[in-house]
Amino acid sequence: MRRHEIMSLLWVLLAAALSLMLAAGCGASGGTATNAEEPPAQEETSAVDEEQAEGPPAPRFATGAVTGLSPVTTLYVEAGPKSVELMPGGGRIFVNDLYAHKSFIFDADTYEVLEVIPLPDEPVETDFSPDGRFAWVSLYNTSKVVVVDTEAGAITAQVQTGSIPKEIAISPDGKWVYVANWDSNTVSVIDAASHARVKDIAMYGTPRGMVFSPDGGKVYVCVMGGNTLAEVDVAAGHVVSRQIYCGENPRHAVLSPDGGTIYVSNNIPGTITYVDRIAGTATATVKVGNKARTIAITPDGAYLFVCNYDDSTVGCVDVAARSQIFTYRTPDPIGMAVDARGERLFVSNYAPPQVTVLEIVRAQ
Repeated sequence: MRRHEIMSLLWVLLAAALSLMLAAGCGASGGTATNAEEPPAQEETSAVDEEQAEGPPAPRFATGAVTGLSPVTTLYVEAGPKSVELMPGGGRIFVNDLYAHKSFIFDADTYEVLEVIPLPDEPVETDFSPDGRFAWVSLYNTSKVVVVDTEAGAITAQVQTGSIPKEIAISPDGKWVYVANWDSNTVSVIDAASHARVKDIAMYGTPRGMVFSPDGGKVYVCVMGGNTLAEVDVAAGHVVSRQIYCGENPRHAVLSPDGGTIYVSNNIPGTITYVDRIAGTATATVKVGNKARTIAITPDGAYLFVCNYDDSTVGCVDVAARSQIFTYRTPDPIGMAVDARGERLFVSNYAPPQVTVLEIVRAQ
């Protein structure tokens, strides 16, 4: 065979071999081959992964230095709103319109009126069942409280009390309703389930503000006709166990978030007293404004707001600094509440009849 023929044959054989090799390679990457490399499976994203991707959850309440108050909106009622409360869950606002003989329920986000509840007398103060379904409302002239179904917007029961009932406090478990009777110098104790008035506790002077201990075992009553908190032992049969000095003419009380301190507004001297609840001693007094009435505390426990009624101002107290750091002018402030996140303050104004909604401004 000639040389060029041999070379031609070698090139043919080489081409054939390359073709076989290429065919084998393509077959290895085909979709039907058992040893083919498949793309990695898509991993499922868990709820935790999504939450981490979105960042950490928002804090339960606002923190940081409070620097002022800023108007948000005004809620209008008819005549003399005596008190304003944020209802359990934080989604609704309850306003007692004293002279209109009505209670109003507003949506806390949209500010629309959800219910207008006619009442047989002048409503003063309110507290709620733990689930917010029922509001207990004191009626000024008729010596009774009424139970309002807040979903139906209707009265479902009424219970006789002492003369001129004002402040109401419900135990954390919802079992007991305490009512401070302004004119008869007593506190009525009501079984919330049966609506039975089980006892009247005698006070040495006019009772007004009240607050339960976190476990519900004690109630602290502002004796506005004197200068003490009357500590009532619930489990021992609703008896006064001691008197704790808290300043002259105490009107309203709130508890610190940790339950250790009671803050008391003193009406005539215009002060707020800090009371160590366990020790039963006053630890500090802060001067605020004239006729210090309702007070409210921010959820972080760092600031108190106070209605300085005669000054037509709302004061802000830095709890740690023990000082009123600024005031905000608003007409005839009488009742107030802080929202669940510590971002807004609701103030009921006697005249004009309205609730002022204020942003709690914090340093950036």
